[in-house]
Amino acid sequence: MENNLVHIAISPNVLASLIESGYIHAIDFRCMDIDSKKMVWKLFLSTVKLTKKIKSGYQGNGYV
Repeated sequence: MENNLVHIAISPNVLASLIESGYIHAIDFRCMDIDSKKMVWKLFLSTVKLTKKIKSGYQGNGYV
């Protein structure tokens, strides 16, 4: 059976940049351990909050 996966390590900053730019999505990969999964979820949630602020014309009122 052939393994069609590439196992890599990537810095959270680079991953965040890829997520924010839309080059990588949650369905594109899977986490190999619980700590990585927690970090990835945190990055995706941060990106969603940032995107909502930008789209809503965030005025610094504290609402997301």
